[in-house]
Amino acid sequence: MKGTVAVGGMALSPACLFLEGQADISARHVEDTGEELRRLRTASALCAGELSALIEELRRGTAPDQAEILDFQLLLLEDDNYMGRIAGIVQGEGVNCEYAVACHSRLYREELAALDNPYLNERVADISDIEQRLLRALSRREKAAIPSTPVIAVAQDLTPSQVVELGHGKLEGIILEKGGLSSHCVILARSMGIPCIIGAAGVLARLEQGQPVLLDAEAGEVLPSPDEEATRRYRQYQEEKQRERQSLERFRQGTTATADGRTMKVYANITSQLEVPGILEQGGEGVGLLRTEMLYMERDTPPDEETQFALYSAIVQGLAGRPLIVRTLDVGGDKSIPYLSIPPEENPFLGYRAIRYCLDHPEIFKPQIAAILRAAALGPVRLMLPMVAAAGEVERAKDLIATVREELEDRGAATGPVPVGIMVETPAAAVTADQLAGLVDFFSIGTNDLTQYLFAADRNNARVASLNSYFQPALLRMVEHVCRCAREKGIEVGICGQAGEVEQLIPLWVGMGVDELSVSIPSIPRVRCRISGCDTAACEELVGRVLEYTSEAEVRKEVERWS
Repeated sequence: MKGTVAVGGMALSPACLFLEGQADISARHVEDTGEELRRLRTASALCAGELSALIEELRRGTAPDQAEILDFQLLLLEDDNYMGRIAGIVQGEGVNCEYAVACHSRLYREELAALDNPYLNERVADISDIEQRLLRALSRREKAAIPSTPVIAVAQDLTPSQVVELGHGKLEGIILEKGGLSSHCVILARSMGIPCIIGAAGVLARLEQGQPVLLDAEAGEVLPSPDEEATRRYRQYQEEKQRERQSLERFRQGTTATADGRTMKVYANITSQLEVPGILEQGGEGVGLLRTEMLYMERDTPPDEETQFALYSAIVQGLAGRPLIVRTLDVGGDKSIPYLSIPPEENPFLGYRAIRYCLDHPEIFKPQIAAILRAAALGPVRLMLPMVAAAGEVERAKDLIATVREELEDRGAATGPVPVGIMVETPAAAVTADQLAGLVDFFSIGTNDLTQYLFAADRNNARVASLNSYFQPALLRMVEHVCRCAREKGIEVGICGQAGEVEQLIPLWVGMGVDELSVSIPSIPRVRCRISGCDTAACEELVGRVLEYTSEAEVRKEVERWS
């Protein structure tokens, strides 16, 4: 069975299927609304007791951030906009509590989703969570049993409180039929280091309660009743990970430097401020890529300037002086946002997306620029333009940034210095890197898109997967050219695509003069360790040899031999 990797790793445990029954939420007329309101108060008190005990347990332990997520649910039980309106439906319409809870919860979710406030938008999942708690308490249904031994949770979706209650010790992995990469469940799993696969359609029907299952969240596979070979592969993975954790502990602190003393930076790619504590814990030196499109995708209207400022400033303050690189809205391609009304295209990855859309829609672009400039007053922030293909796009964007800064100054709003850079992810940008380097303050090479555009090979098409390889000589020559152009113009160059954390390739990036690598949070210590073992001169010699090769096989053989 296949799925989408949300949090990498592997786990082997019995499957715990969450098949909780649904309460009857149909409307029924009640004569005694006073008795019905008493039922509601009793259910609310029971839920409050459950949540308070769970929050206290988390705060006494090592998970205060997880407790904060549940705090919102506890507050809902005292909120007139939630519990007060539910009581009003019971009393005003003379109906049962179950119907009132379900009816108002649906309306409240819709209200929160429509607001221009990312914090409240993200609370939609909490409304569903507290709704299920109340319905369970009202119907006297038993809560799905929390297993006492380690398991892999299998469900259509999991609520935040379910993930927290299962906890570190009992939850080895998560397999979801639904879910989203930016859902609370996934964010919590990531913060807890729990492997997770989403979008595994039909998995509940194909697994049995307690059946051994191997979750391979490296390859995106679910293997029921794994055979001896699969089990051996898992055990080997666990042993390697344990040795790696012990050896990498010292790379969670200090600066990143090669064996000969050349300093580099290792940053993190993130989508949310909730990931900042993980960066600090793993020794990350900043954020090399903040994907802002998630802020736009999880709502029905564009986020305004204040909403975006709140997000960016929270990250800046959390980083405590470490740099934040904000990639401006990268809409289009595989990121559809209905309210932006981008018409369907035959080739959306080659179409009206990213900087092309933003320059034509200043009403969308200017609030984001303003929020970034204001956040820069609180700490080091850089602005990065995606999908650049021509110098004119950079010039138009810089003009717009200057205009927005003047408007902010006229308003009396504080701003800070914001270096402007570009994602080098189109072949056009790479080929003209010598010209573009004179217009910007830094480059960040997006190897994921650059590879598929360079080879005209869709990275989601298995038939052309062999072309979408970071070991291809044509790609390595292009990256080296971009790095050389950056050095000649005296600007920094980084890599923020997946190739930045491929261990065999890190010596090449060192030899090409890359200044920073932006990687997934769990990979930070491993990447820093790999850099520390590189000698710059030796890496430069390696680059010289590799650039002469004409096949991927030759490149792989050389870098593996060198390693």
